[in-house]
Amino acid sequence: MVPKYSQHYRADWEKMADFKEWLQPVENDTSKAYCKYCKCEMIAKLSVLRLHISSAKHRKAIEPMKSQKKINFPKVKKDLNTQKAESSLALFVCEHCAIMAVDHLSELCKYRFVDSKYSDIKLHRTKCTNIIKNVLAPHFIQEIVTDLGDQEYSLLIDESTDILVLKMLGVSIRYFSRSLKKIISTFLGLVEIEDGTAVSIVNGIKGLLAEIKINLKKLIGIGTDNASVMTGTNSGVHALLKNATGNDNLVLVRCVCHSLQLAMSHASAETLPRNVEFLIRETYNWFSHSSNRRLFYKNMFQTINGGSVPLTILQMCNTRWISIEPAVCRILDQWIELKTLFEIARRDEHCYTAEILYNMYNDPQNHLYLLYIRPILQEVQVVNKLFESNDVDPTRLYNDLIGLVESIGRRILNPTARVDILTEDIESYLDPKPYMGYAFETKLLEYNLQPNAANYLRQRFQETLKVVKPSIVEIAQEFRVNAPMIEKLVSQWRNIVHIKWESLTSTVKFWNEVMQYKDAADNNPFAELCEFAMSLISLPHSNADVERVFSQMSLVKTKLRNRLAVRTLNAILYVRFGLKRAGKCCYSYTVPDNVLRSIGTKEYYDSGSQPSTSADVDEDEDLNILFP
Repeated sequence: MVPKYSQHYRADWEKMADFKEWLQPVENDTSKAYCKYCKCEMIAKLSVLRLHISSAKHRKAIEPMKSQKKINFPKVKKDLNTQKAESSLALFVCEHCAIMAVDHLSELCKYRFVDSKYSDIKLHRTKCTNIIKNVLAPHFIQEIVTDLGDQEYSLLIDESTDILVLKMLGVSIRYFSRSLKKIISTFLGLVEIEDGTAVSIVNGIKGLLAEIKINLKKLIGIGTDNASVMTGTNSGVHALLKNATGNDNLVLVRCVCHSLQLAMSHASAETLPRNVEFLIRETYNWFSHSSNRRLFYKNMFQTINGGSVPLTILQMCNTRWISIEPAVCRILDQWIELKTLFEIARRDEHCYTAEILYNMYNDPQNHLYLLYIRPILQEVQVVNKLFESNDVDPTRLYNDLIGLVESIGRRILNPTARVDILTEDIESYLDPKPYMGYAFETKLLEYNLQPNAANYLRQRFQETLKVVKPSIVEIAQEFRVNAPMIEKLVSQWRNIVHIKWESLTSTVKFWNEVMQYKDAADNNPFAELCEFAMSLISLPHSNADVERVFSQMSLVKTKLRNRLAVRTLNAILYVRFGLKRAGKCCYSYTVPDNVLRSIGTKEYYDSGSQPSTSADVDEDEDLNILFP
């Protein structure tokens, strides 16, 4: 007996001339078809459909339809001028001011530019917030995801607290952009975490990558500060991420800027007297809250220097000892004037602080201390800024760091010593009377100190440089690959020297040229080597980008805007960093048409845009705090 099979509805029937006007499928039932003229269901068989056409019921139902003429309306292209204006205003608000300002800004445009084609714009706080969160921010996120593709990348992570003392995890991403042909280091997201434990941080990273749809397995390196929660061997963030990614070769790069800072702090704490830091800090504090003191000092300075205006005494950061460098330079440039100021202040104001500062300025040893540390701080600051920059060649940074260590080390070594500062013990090669710099030696002769005092200073400074040496030398961990790949890389590296390359001054430009090279078969014989090189270049060298994220967070979420929700804060930062990545401003960036069309659609609104009285209020109202 031949088995029977039930017929299912076929969409192809709707294209047939006899059926296309009236045939429709039945929802949730593929065994039936529907006639929209007769408003009835039938079995989904071709023979049944043909019988239905010839039925009296169908002929009677279709008769009125034959006499009606079908009007074909031409497709009208939707005008996106209004959406362009709204998106531009939203970009402006993101980059320059609070969202609440758009209430008046849009009305101003409407009333003052009545003859403009954008005069019908309707943009206020709620709509602007939705454009930022649901249109612009996803657009810039998708740009990163599309540009990254399936490439390997590194993450820069750090934690901080916002104005509401919420613990935030800042995440930046670093990768090679094939479309822009350069290294991109940009903001990826802020994540609110419960505490500062490694588990909480790793969960925050995994949640962020899953939300943005970036493959965690492609992570090849992380850049962190030197905190134990980040670098712990067994339960640190690095160790947990190695387990999460399944990559035992996940590279950990401790921020060199933090290492330099720790080295300088350690060296100063161990060897320099505490009064040096006190002098710098209290000199700034003397002027920080008194306009009268500033005016008096300005008049006195102009009297001494023939009308010249003094530069402001700078503040040193309590957590960054390297920040002392510009403050030291300002104080040394105005040493005589400051000494005179505190001499007058202790006499006229009978101020104990002024008397202490005058005694310190009158002590030649303090002057010599600052003259000694100034050139060292300047050298360290130069290297520190190189590591903070995104425009430097990453392959040359190691040489700059080694040059800094050798430069500082040679100050205390015997000039004839043949020693490798990085690997050998330098104790037996120390110069008994090291040269401390021109400014120091000149002032030392001028002050005519006792020989014991001069030798004491030299010995103390020598100890400072010895402390610096082991703390700042940190070499990135070796980047390992499997044996078969190493053989390919060695072969390609051996052959790459036989090609005449043009871009030899820049590492990134050179590997871009290698990436575009084709042989006679139109293949790239150095493909694996290029991938490996770009992965290495994508490794971080400092955490400066995450610090910039926190700076922007502090500018956006202020005391007046302290109710800004994390999602809105993230959206604003996505737009800001997206504009920076594109090298555009709010007036020059062109939002794609497909993105503009989503403005005003149903998907553009969500439940998060509704007013809320919960703790996580999603508002941007500065004045709610002043006028509740």
